[in-house]
Amino acid sequence: MNKDNLIYLFHHIHHEVGEHKVHHCGGQYEGIDYEIWHCKCGFHRISKKIAIGHGTNQEEIKVEFSEQCPEGDWHIESGKVME
Repeated sequence: MNKDNLIYLFHHIHHEVGEHKVHHCGGQYEGIDYEIWHCKCGFHRISKKIAIGHGTNQEEIKVEFSEQCPEGDWHIESGKVME
């Protein structure tokens, strides 16, 4: 899995009448202990160095992030899937 594909592990879609809305995972969602924001670098930043994302079948995928954002936290796009 390359970094271009990692971001989907940390987003989910709400199926609403007439449209679909993509949201960041994190915060208010049960069992998720991180927050995600857009940063000024043009990436996504996450509040944990290692976090669990979810694949297309809701399987848990553990990811470690290597690049710190100047705003704090970690760039999701720098993540590598852990074995």
